[in-house]
Amino acid sequence: METKELLHLISEDSRGSFDMFYNLYYEQVFRFSFYFLKDREACREVVQDVFFSVWQSRKKLIDIQNIETYLYVAVRNEANRFLAARNNLKYVSLEDLPVQLEKPDEDSSPEDDLITREMEELLTQAVNELPAKCRTIFLMAREEGMKPKQIAEILAINESTVRVQMKIAIEKIVTALKPYFPNLTLLALLARLF
Repeated sequence: METKELLHLISEDSRGSFDMFYNLYYEQVFRFSFYFLKDREACREVVQDVFFSVWQSRKKLIDIQNIETYLYVAVRNEANRFLAARNNLKYVSLEDLPVQLEKPDEDSSPEDDLITREMEELLTQAVNELPAKCRTIFLMAREEGMKPKQIAEILAINESTVRVQMKIAIEKIVTALKPYFPNLTLLALLARLF
């Protein structure tokens, strides 16, 4: 079933269609909320509030052009409200969030697997050391596959800011990995990252 059709059914009070929508987007919404909160229980609460809000405004769903952007903005807003309620707006940590380079290749050698695992550990460490906004933008692009325009829209910032923050992130990551992998070129790293 297409998303537009699903949203139309939800707007007509179809609880079964809403359950399908929930199952379709839950993991994605949860993962995105984790970028802001890094607390699984807090994420569950925020995700529940987001989906409750979607159900409450179900009559307007058919007017939404991009439901994923709508959900991301709703998560961002709800996470900010949650953090404000905890008086924790100044510090949002994404540490220990693992970053995978690429899908494992079935034909890779044990040596290639070891190098990839080592690089992933160093990459995760480098990403966790990025400034909060830079890290969030990098993870949205890298892990969620979002384009700069979409990231800018969700975070309510300029697209040029997104591009600058991505450039900073990549430069810092290359600098962090270069001592361990001196023969690693920027192009090879970018190929592994994206």
